[in-house]
Amino acid sequence: MTTPFTKTRAFTPVIVSAAFIAIVAAAHWLRSPLYYPQVIVEAQQGLRLEFLQQGLTKKEDCEAATRTIAGSVRASCPVCRIAAQQCLGGPAAEHEQRLSEAPIGLPSSRIPHGVVTYVSRDKDLALDACRKAPWAGSTQGQGFLCAAPNSPRQMPGAQRIGNAQLGTGLLLLLVSAIAAALAGYLIVRYEALHARWSHDPVHAAPQKFHATPTPRIGGLAVVAGLLASGIALIASRQGGSYEPYGYLLLAGVPAFLGGIAEDLTKRVSVAARLLLTMLAAAFGVWLLGGVIPRLDVPGLDWLLMWSPFAIAVTAFAVGGVANSINIIDGYNGLASGHAVIVLAAMAWVSALLGDAFLLISALAMIGALLGFFAWNYPGGKMFLGDGGAYLLGFWLGELSVLMVVRHPEVSPWFPMLLLVYPIFETVYSIYRRKVLEGLSPGQPDRMHLHQVIYMHLTRGASTDVVDPATLIRWNSLVAPFSWAMTLCCALPALLLWRQTGWLVAAALIFCLGYLLLYRQLLKRIKLL
Repeated sequence: MTTPFTKTRAFTPVIVSAAFIAIVAAAHWLRSPLYYPQVIVEAQQGLRLEFLQQGLTKKEDCEAATRTIAGSVRASCPVCRIAAQQCLGGPAAEHEQRLSEAPIGLPSSRIPHGVVTYVSRDKDLALDACRKAPWAGSTQGQGFLCAAPNSPRQMPGAQRIGNAQLGTGLLLLLVSAIAAALAGYLIVRYEALHARWSHDPVHAAPQKFHATPTPRIGGLAVVAGLLASGIALIASRQGGSYEPYGYLLLAGVPAFLGGIAEDLTKRVSVAARLLLTMLAAAFGVWLLGGVIPRLDVPGLDWLLMWSPFAIAVTAFAVGGVANSINIIDGYNGLASGHAVIVLAAMAWVSALLGDAFLLISALAMIGALLGFFAWNYPGGKMFLGDGGAYLLGFWLGELSVLMVVRHPEVSPWFPMLLLVYPIFETVYSIYRRKVLEGLSPGQPDRMHLHQVIYMHLTRGASTDVVDPATLIRWNSLVAPFSWAMTLCCALPALLLWRQTGWLVAAALIFCLGYLLLYRQLLKRIKLL
């Protein structure tokens, strides 16, 4: 018998696809163009210098940058003539190629946030000028070395975060942690008032392993921490950081709302939550220019030059990361501890790059998670819930995209290696359910790696015990194994964050290790 419900389910893929296309189209239409400051200088003997800086979202900022460059040139080279002073639009891929580490056909040297290329009919003259330029030596210890045509180019060492900026970041971490811990206290203290809507019941689904009904609205505590850090950031008068931080918070609203609605109503489908997270990624495109510029994959990078395709890949990637964080959020402290390690690695590299916005954003979320952690691990008095998991996943995915967008020297496989555990968990789970078991990929089960680890740790014991303290203790034994796996990825990522080849190799090694560990655990619990 065909019912309205089955008809609706039949049209779900069409509806989801149409909504995804609409999100990508809207993001493409609303996307702010990038303006690349360019100054062309004519020197002696027919030599031309072309200064190009990283793209800016505001034209007035671009115009100010060109004036600064032109002023510096006039002061250092009185005989030079400014031939052009403009803000370039056009194909961003062409400008990003020149700003990246990839070889180009001209001599080039680095300047802060940009590059200088040397053009002359006399190739030897151009190369000699590149090598003798005042910024092509060891300027202030940053080593802006000249690169010959068609040779590998290394990005200069960025100006590191100053003590004042680092102090602000650590203060925000503390403020965020205190605010999240206080919000968590209120959630637990007045649990009886909201239990009807917020409780996650025991044994409500096969993936549930907690002892007593527990509030699953810990995402509210995380949001409280992030909001408090935003207020503190405004009070600290860090003008260059609080505006993009506010945009990041605003972009994450759809992801959080979809998750918290599921926590309270238990009626929001996975497809709806995923689409809302992709909508959040689209807001990131609009407000922050967060579009994946490259993946260092031959062929795919060429396709990413087409803006709608790049936006679609970005939305899918950010939504996928959010969904994967929700999947591994199965035991006390597992997802939050994993995220703290990942964010700490991102914060470290952001500090090396001198990016105060990314550093502050990572530290603020670390603080919010630590405040939540106080109520979640090991006692399990409150869960992250879908609201917290999807917001956290969006935050991780968006920071990953922005790190690659804002810093061409960062390999896109750096955040990929940091997040390879939840991503591969999701991919393998889909393969296992669909191909090996012939089930729907959306069907929940008890066969994720963290659940298999739990079965291994509790083998030989009765999982039907009535003692809640024992179940909580067993539950909390799983997370440290996840943290160890995350550290195995974070440490090489921190050492190799520029080196795509080595990062890819490390990611493949992890995936192989995951499969071997999974198979070995199944043998031990006699499920294989």
